[in-house]
Order: sequence, then C-alpha cells, then structure tokens
Amino acid sequence: MKIGVVGYGIIGQATASLFQDVVIYDPCKGYHDTSVLGNCALVFVCVPTPTVNGRNDLTILQTVLTKLIPHLSGQVVCIRSTILPGTTRSLQQRWPQTAFAFNPEFLRAHHAFEDALNPHRVVISADTKWIGDVVADAYRASRARITKLIITDSITAEMIKYASNCFLAMKITYANEIFDACNALGVDYEQVRQGMSLDPRIGDSDELDINPNGRGFRDECLPKDLDAFISFLTERGFPLQIFNTIRDINYRLLNEAP
Repeated sequence: MKIGVVGYGIIGQATASLFQDVVIYDPCKGYHDTSVLGNCALVFVCVPTPTVNGRNDLTILQTVLTKLIPHLSGQVVCIRSTILPGTTRSLQQRWPQTAFAFNPEFLRAHHAFEDALNPHRVVISADTKWIGDVVADAYRASRARITKLIITDSITAEMIKYASNCFLAMKITYANEIFDACNALGVDYEQVRQGMSLDPRIGDSDELDINPNGRGFRDECLPKDLDAFISFLTERGFPLQIFNTIRDINYRLLNEAP
C-alpha cells in the first residue's frame, strides 16, 4: 500500500518512518509535487493546528486540504494533527466526496521516532467501517510494534487525544505540588516518587520528573491543548474547576525564578 504524508515535520517524519512505500508533500521542506499523492491509498495529514487566542486554529489544516483534495480521488485522508471533538465530522461535511479518518499521535517531544515504532496504543477513528479498515490494514503492515489497536468513531478518538494530554498536564502539575510539599517538610522527593511509582495504578513516567531550572509543562503540545480544551468546554457550559486549576498552577510554575 502506497502511503502519502502531508507535512514533514517531526510528526510527519515519524509517521513516514513506519511505512516502506511513502511519498511526501510539504512545500516548506522542498516537496512541492501534489501529484505524488494521486496513487496513494492513504494520506496522513500532519500539519500544525496551533492554539490561537485560546482556540484550536484549523487555518493551516483547512488551507492544505483545500489545495490537496482536488488532486485526490478515492484516497482515505487521515488527520494526525490534533483536533477537537467533532472536527473530523465537520471536515467530512465540508468535503463529502473525501473519506476522512482521524489517527491521533501520542509522541513525546524528544522520542517521536521511538514512540512511533513502539506505540502504547494506536487509535483509529472512522465513522464508516471501510475507512477504518484501510487505516488499520496500513498499520498492521507497518514497522510499528502494535500491542493495542483501538478502532472507534471520530468524536471518541478526538476526545481520547485531548483527555490524554490534559491528564499528562495534570500529572506534571501534581508532581510539582508534591515536590513543593516535600521541600517544605524536608522530605526527599525522589524517594517519594519511587514509592509512588511502584503502584501500578500510578506507575513511573517522565511527567514525574522535576526540573528545578524549568518547572511545569512548557512543551509545544500540552499548554496549547489545555487552553483549547478549556475554551471548547467553556463554550459548551461545562464546569472546569480542575482544568483551570491546572493552568493556573502551571502559569505560576513557569513564572517562578529558577
């Protein structure tokens, strides 16, 4: 199966590394030819979806799709960019002749290729079975060592992505609060961490690391995703005590002098 990758940043490169027969489209990286996507059965879209003024900005994604879709015919277009619940269905409504899927990435910033090859889970969403089957078949034939493959509807998959990232933000915030409590009590945080992480319900992970020279979460994903999710839920009238608290604590941590 020939695979197309649109957007050749870290996520696009990690995605492309999984497949043998891959073509790339990304004018910013020197890949200008849209016609290479014409013979692909599946096209992954891995372009940025930044948070602007607290909201998930789809401008880049929609611009890319507007340019590419006239060159496609029958391919499944699988979005890897982070998008809020309901976005895949809105794209499907806008371009009804195109088959859309969503396949969120769960790649760590400095371990993208390793995580792509060894995923904890692969989540595939499609609101039509055959679309999900195309994406699933591609992954089964890929280099990824898949231990868990989840096929679900698009809104559920989009929610899995945001719920996961917001939980990681909460975990980092919690670890920093415990770190401060340990310091106040003269307790060794690392021993507390080790004792906590032996409980399989908690486990150990990078989110429990404390960097005194740069605390809180400050990567490209967690702050923007938390902000976008807060705005998304606020507009729908959901109570947000825990999310707002996470953001407030992180803002304090980011602004503390090292």
